[in-house]
Amino acid sequence: MRVEKVPIDMSSEQKEILGLVSKRQVLYLVGGILVLYSYVPKLFMFVLPLGIVLALLVTILAALPVLTIVGFLGFYEVKEYNMNRDYYYYIKLTRKTQYGSWRKGR
Repeated sequence: MRVEKVPIDMSSEQKEILGLVSKRQVLYLVGGILVLYSYVPKLFMFVLPLGIVLALLVTILAALPVLTIVGFLGFYEVKEYNMNRDYYYYIKLTRKTQYGSWRKGR
């Protein structure tokens, strides 16, 4: 059997937007920005009378969980299985607990 070398990596995700991010990653970024936009300005205006430095600090701390989740699911991959974190966790969560009844013999 003849073996041919492929000049590109066929198993990785295609970076289609400016060669930096994929469509899946852009969806994570847009979703994260929309979630942040829904509560960060309101929180900033609520805390602003106490001082601008405190308002900035509170909004940055409030944005960290969303940024962490988006970054973790969108940009880190499981090296052992060569798949993205979101797909890996999807497979883990939808896995059946029992695969069948097995009997010895027959």
